[in-house]
Amino acid sequence: MDKLVEEQLNEMLEVFENLPDCKIEKTEGDRLLIASHKPVPWSDSLEKKDAESAHKIGSINPHKLSLGLYIDFPHDFFEFEKLVKIIDPEATLTYYPPGEKTSTVKSWWRFRRDEKFDSIHLVLRKTELDYYDFKREDWIELMRQIIGVHK
Repeated sequence: MDKLVEEQLNEMLEVFENLPDCKIEKTEGDRLLIASHKPVPWSDSLEKKDAESAHKIGSINPHKLSLGLYIDFPHDFFEFEKLVKIIDPEATLTYYPPGEKTSTVKSWWRFRRDEKFDSIHLVLRKTELDYYDFKREDWIELMRQIIGVHK
């Protein structure tokens, strides 16, 4: 894993580890599971491949030259416009609507609405990863709200 990816992973982990209703669990490879202390309300609606745990809120996926975050929360919990301002404050990430093929070289994100839950998927490649700040107050507050739903 690249040193920058490792540094940013540690920064992201610090945010989650400081949230009281959240735990990080190692899974296969370098993948990390973001879990609640209680089962999430939509756990029965997760696809089999994603249903690692009834407590799963999301996952962090470090790769050699990128870092991915996939996180779920209750349906209609956030407005898209609010998420845009927090996830992509510099307007430098490519947004891909659900179902559209994503880039394998550019940083990107998507917001998916579902009947039971909504999701954010964020992939940061080296260029954007170099300046992305996971310790911004609005970022931390967004994660706190997402995790806090599962108390």
